[in-house]
Amino acid sequence: MIEKELSRKNVIVVGIGESGYAAARTLRRLGASVVAVDSSGSPSKADVLDELESDGVEVRLGVSVPDDLDRFDLLVTSPGVPDSAKVLHEARALKVKVISELELGYRLLSNDMIAVTGTNGKTTTTKLIASIMDRPDRRARVCGNIGYPLVGLYGDIEESDLLIVEVSSFQLQNIDRFRAKVSIILNLTPDHFDWHRDLEEYKAAKKRLVENQLEDDVLIYNAEDEFCEKLSRQAPGKTAGFGVPGKPGTGLWIQEGWITSGTPLPEERLMPVDEIQLPGEHNIENAMAAIGSALVMGYSPAGIRASVGAFRGLEHRMELAGMVAGVSFYNDSKATNPHAALSALKSFHEPTVAIMGGRNKGLDFTELMSEICRRFRKGQLKGLVLLGESAVAFRSSLVVECPSESERLVVLAGDMDESVEKAYRLCNGARIVLFSPACASFDMFTDYRERGRVFKESVGRLAGEVM
Repeated sequence: MIEKELSRKNVIVVGIGESGYAAARTLRRLGASVVAVDSSGSPSKADVLDELESDGVEVRLGVSVPDDLDRFDLLVTSPGVPDSAKVLHEARALKVKVISELELGYRLLSNDMIAVTGTNGKTTTTKLIASIMDRPDRRARVCGNIGYPLVGLYGDIEESDLLIVEVSSFQLQNIDRFRAKVSIILNLTPDHFDWHRDLEEYKAAKKRLVENQLEDDVLIYNAEDEFCEKLSRQAPGKTAGFGVPGKPGTGLWIQEGWITSGTPLPEERLMPVDEIQLPGEHNIENAMAAIGSALVMGYSPAGIRASVGAFRGLEHRMELAGMVAGVSFYNDSKATNPHAALSALKSFHEPTVAIMGGRNKGLDFTELMSEICRRFRKGQLKGLVLLGESAVAFRSSLVVECPSESERLVVLAGDMDESVEKAYRLCNGARIVLFSPACASFDMFTDYRERGRVFKESVGRLAGEVM
């Protein structure tokens, strides 16, 4: 039993965030001797340090590599700790077993799991799956990279509960046995180069999603994405592709305006695309992935259709934040990379004004800038407001790409209130303002959630002023 094994071990938990906190507490409940370290003097869960210590966890702050690293049997790493961190490198050199919090949770839980990963759309798809599958007689619990850390559910769920696990590349990088009954890979575009060394390391982490699959497990993959399609050919289990428009026989496709399924899924005409309430082609793909997982798990087509049609989306993901004198403001603060912002921009065919900017994570903006310039020229994009750390460099690059349009239509703003006001003034007949930053939030905000909330507050203030 894994519980008995852990009760005899000396364990070090690296990173005191949500995942590290949950792992340390669970390990202590199992009887392990636990030390929790964080290189910061004030980690994200600093408010519960007394609680950890009262549970018997030794807490060490401002420590990157402890002097006594060689005495530990196991190291559990939090998602926020890069795999290149010196402490992980030295632990491996000392033959200390390194696993992620995700792996620890998997070893402690026997529930059926559905794992969702990809660069964009993970959270929307995870929540949509839960909304389809959650029933009074069998709860669907959202966990992993959102909601509860997987290990935090130990001792707090029923054996029959389904676990819908959002998994990031950070968590997958240090798995060992982790597998899910249904795994979903939505897409892969360059991201997280502030954490991964390069694109190849990022891809290698995502590939680990299927390495432990059994022959009866299922991979649902984006058949239109080159990386996902290649991964499907390496999966040991069954595979079902989805795509817009897709091709009959790939698993899920669009036929005469209906989402349709076939081998290896049940053959069904499932629902009209126009019943999906979420804007954008990328959200049709997210819905298809969720539908595929529900079919694998035996949910009825009628129930799936009703749940998907009723789903209205999530906060900070193409969320209608408010209306100002007939102009709709959309909050897409979760778009922290260029590909996510590009998908959001393409969701609107009517004239739009966009707000972008923040901290660049070392990503390539070429495709996004080309689309911005194309939309400037066609009159689809009436203006662009840039804020944050990357604003000046972003504007300079656009001036090179499309000089005349950028000189007229791109403006800088110092804060969110100014961004929202300038976007409204730029509308010139447009009825949509899209806040889709394409960048990380950490230059001005604690995370994308705070950034999104501040945006909505600014929209509210502008509405009050205009009225």
